[in-house]
Amino acid sequence: MTNETAPYLKAITFCISWLADQASDEKWALSDEEVCQLLGGAPLSSWHEWKKMAKDKKQFELNQDVIDRLILLLKIHESIAMSAPSGAIYDFFKRPINHPTFEGKSAKESLLLDNSMDNLNRIMLFFRSRIF
Repeated sequence: MTNETAPYLKAITFCISWLADQASDEKWALSDEEVCQLLGGAPLSSWHEWKKMAKDKKQFELNQDVIDRLILLLKIHESIAMSAPSGAIYDFFKRPINHPTFEGKSAKESLLLDNSMDNLNRIMLFFRSRIF
């Protein structure tokens, strides 16, 4: 690890820790298998390894697709947090939304049915548009 890569690797560790926390039943209520699906079909063993390394504050690298997905999931969370009524941040991710983007499904359901980068981006843009 060089001084140039240290911030990048710390950010990856943070993002994995954040997603592990976000997946809890009290928040997004995602199983480990569902998290792997959102991360583009990452192997369950990799997810468990990443969580352990992040918990132990070890730094590690991920492929660009997983990094891009983590960034979009962070942006979705940020956009929901900025647009949801106080106390409803996690409810907004799990409740059905009457909008063509979701076809009456929740953001969670929509992402799990179509985990493409296009859909992740579409959902992020939907919530981002609600901020302004």
